[in-house]
Amino acid sequence: MRHVVSSDATVLPLQVQGPADGPVVVFVNGLGMTTGSWGRVPELLADRHRVVLYDLRGHGRSANAPAGDYSLEAHAQDLAAVLEEVVPDGQAVVVGSSLGGGIIVVHARDLGLDRISGVVFAGSGGSGVTAPGLARDLPPVARRMLRRVWLYVLRLVAVVANRVKPIVPLADWLVRQFAFEPGAPKDAVAQVREDFMGSRRVPLARTTLASVSTNGVQYASALTVPTLVVHGEHDPEVPQEEIDELMPKLADGELVQLPGAGHMVALTRTEETAEQIARWVRRVRGS
Repeated sequence: MRHVVSSDATVLPLQVQGPADGPVVVFVNGLGMTTGSWGRVPELLADRHRVVLYDLRGHGRSANAPAGDYSLEAHAQDLAAVLEEVVPDGQAVVVGSSLGGGIIVVHARDLGLDRISGVVFAGSGGSGVTAPGLARDLPPVARRMLRRVWLYVLRLVAVVANRVKPIVPLADWLVRQFAFEPGAPKDAVAQVREDFMGSRRVPLARTTLASVSTNGVQYASALTVPTLVVHGEHDPEVPQEEIDELMPKLADGELVQLPGAGHMVALTRTEETAEQIARWVRRVRGS
C-alpha cells in the first residue's frame, strides 16, 4: 500500500484504485470515520476515475500525530501531502464528508487551490462539528475554560462509547440519532458505529475540539473553484440554516438537495452520491 508523510511526519496510508489516466478524485473522511464510510461510492467511480482515499491522522490505518497536533490546519497539511503525491503536476476534485468539508475549507484558506480543480461536499456544510458552537462567541477566558471541559467530556464519551459498543441496539440507536434519517439500512448504521466507537480516544477528542474552534463557513469564500453541495433534507448534523449561510459565500456553488436523506449520504444514497460526484468531475473538466 502506498503512503505519504505529512509535514510533521504523520504517516498516511493511501488507497488508490481506478485507471492511472483517469481524472483524480480524493476523498476526505468525516470525524471518527474510516475510508469504509464512503461505502460503494469509490467502487462506482473507479471504472473511469482515479480514486484516492486516506484516513485522517489518528483515525483508521493512519498513524497518530507525533506531536499530538490534531488541529484542522494539521489535517489540511495532510490533504496537501496527499495531493502533492497523487497530482504533483495536475489537479483533483476533492470530496469531503462532514468534518472533511471543514478540512477542505481550511486547506483553501491557508494553502490555496493550486492542486484542487473542484470540490464536492457530501453530507457537509463546509464546517466541522458545530456543538458547542457557542464557544466561538464567548470571551477568550470563558472560551478556553469551555474547551478544557469539552475535551474532558469528549474523552469520557470515547471511553463510554467503547463500553457501550457491545450493547449493539443502544449503540445503533445513538448512531441513528446523530447520523441518519429514519429507516436507514442496518449495514450503514453498523459501519458508522464500528468506525466511531472504534476510534482512538485522544485523536477523536482533539480533532473534535479543533473542529468546534473553527467555523469553516466563515472562510468558505476561499473556495473559488466550482463547489457542489450534496445535502440531505433530514441531515441532523448539517442544518438547513448552515447550508443557507454557506451557499452565498461560494463563488461558483451549486446545491443538490436529497429528499428524505440524512447525514451519511454516501452510505444511504450511494448511487446518487456517486452520480453527482461524476457529474461534477465532468463539469469541472469541461470548464
